[in-house]
Amino acid sequence: MKKNFVLVFLLIAYAGVLFAQNQSTLPYFKEKQPYWWTLEKGKKFFRDGSYGDALLAFEDARNDRRAMYTKMEEDWISLLSIGEVRRLHNDLELIETYIHERSQFDAASALAEVYYRKAKNEMNNSALTVLAQFDKLKDYPEAEYWIGETYRIEGNIPIALRQYRQALKNSAALADKGFTIEIQYKIAEIEFLNQNYNAMERELVPNPQSPVFPVAILAHDEMWNQDAETINTSFVRNAMIRTLETEGIDNFIMMYRYKNTVTEKAHRMLGQYYYASGRHNKAQEHLMFAALIQNSTIIEEAISKRFDFRYSTLTGLMTEIARRNNLKEYMNDVDYYKTMYYLAASLYATGKSVSARSIWNFLASYSGAGQWQGRAATALVSPSIEKVIDMP
Repeated sequence: MKKNFVLVFLLIAYAGVLFAQNQSTLPYFKEKQPYWWTLEKGKKFFRDGSYGDALLAFEDARNDRRAMYTKMEEDWISLLSIGEVRRLHNDLELIETYIHERSQFDAASALAEVYYRKAKNEMNNSALTVLAQFDKLKDYPEAEYWIGETYRIEGNIPIALRQYRQALKNSAALADKGFTIEIQYKIAEIEFLNQNYNAMERELVPNPQSPVFPVAILAHDEMWNQDAETINTSFVRNAMIRTLETEGIDNFIMMYRYKNTVTEKAHRMLGQYYYASGRHNKAQEHLMFAALIQNSTIIEEAISKRFDFRYSTLTGLMTEIARRNNLKEYMNDVDYYKTMYYLAASLYATGKSVSARSIWNFLASYSGAGQWQGRAATALVSPSIEKVIDMP
């Protein structure tokens, strides 16, 4: 009997050792990493081209965050269900005192998380307002976005678009509020490729008759925005248009600077879309802003390297930046020469042929413009308005 007891004891001890050695392979015994760490791990997989692993990591990050805030919500509800707490009538100050006096650690942890995400004074001394925060915090738009990115890179555009829209819907939970605009650009680009042009415009152009959240990208452009409140803003915008139309591109850039890089792409996309669809006045205005933002960015960089640099002509600007690879990359990223070409084309289409030719002359004389050099040279000899593309 004694021998059997010793044998059983040894077998149990041995099994315990094996269990300890192998628990890392069992999913329920893995040490849980924070959801944000899992997201970053997914981004690394994505950069390395391991898209299957990336997708799993992004989905885990989303699920882990939801589980964490669901648990906190349950802990807070449990606290509020205590009879003594109910008699405090939703008074957050009194409830917070109760938490600390009664060592309600789970509730204290949940409250601390809310205070980390939101200022205490935003809770209006209401325990129920705290409770409402957990449901909002369950959303993880960053993870939804990266799930969309993974589907996009693998060619599943409909699911990618759905994920981007889910991320946008939950954008109030973004840690970086500026990331909302990047998500909107992704949606606008996909809708453009899908020929859903009205949907593209909704992401880019504010519509006062149907306000939505988040606001369209060009609502962030105080100089362009049609709802600009000050007469001065409208006056300056109209003066910019007149200068470009009557005095040409060099005088225009010499007189004005505007560097709203957040909205440059929206102006560029809309300008090229409006030109292709035959709305040349609208195309001219948007391409004017895109070109001005691009050139302002380039000139600022030129001045940062040579403080006494002064802009005089586009040709001189190109000479100044010829050896700067970072600016060449920037110009490639923003379709600089294409933007300038279609700005000229839209000016020509609206009857401003002299200003149009000033831009085409620049492009035709500059070999760095690539295909746009040849197209500009052709336009100088035989200018024409390109055929309107039927856009449903």
